[in-house]
Amino acid sequence: MRSSLLLVAAALVAVAAFSAAGADAVWTPIANPRSLVIRQIGNFAVIVYSNADPRKQRPLALVNVVRGETQPAGTGITDYRLVLNVRNTATGSTRLYQCVVRGKPGSRATVWELRSFVEYKQAI
Repeated sequence: MRSSLLLVAAALVAVAAFSAAGADAVWTPIANPRSLVIRQIGNFAVIVYSNADPRKQRPLALVNVVRGETQPAGTGITDYRLVLNVRNTATGSTRLYQCVVRGKPGSRATVWELRSFVEYKQAI
C-alpha cells in the first residue's frame, strides 16, 4: 500500500512538472522557414489536412512556408506554428493557412500530429 502511494505521488509530480514546462514555453521565430525540414513539416500538414476526410479529399498542394515559430512541448517534442501558402490544384487559387504541427525532429512520421489547420486571417 505504501509503495503504491509513493508511485502515485511520483506520477503526480512528473505530470505537474511536465505541465509547468509546457505552460512557460515561448514561441520562437524560425530563422529560415524555407529550409528543407520546415518545408517537409508544412507539406506533411497539407497532406494530412487534404486527406483528413476520405469522403471529401481536398486538392491542395504546398507552395511555400511564409513564416513559422517553434515551441518546446516537452521530452524532445516541438510544436511548429506555420503560415503556409497553399494552392488548390483544381482551381489554381492560393490561400494562406496557419497550422500547428507537433513532432519530434528526426523521428518517424507516426510520431507527428497535425493539431490545427485553419485559414490565416492577416491583421490589417
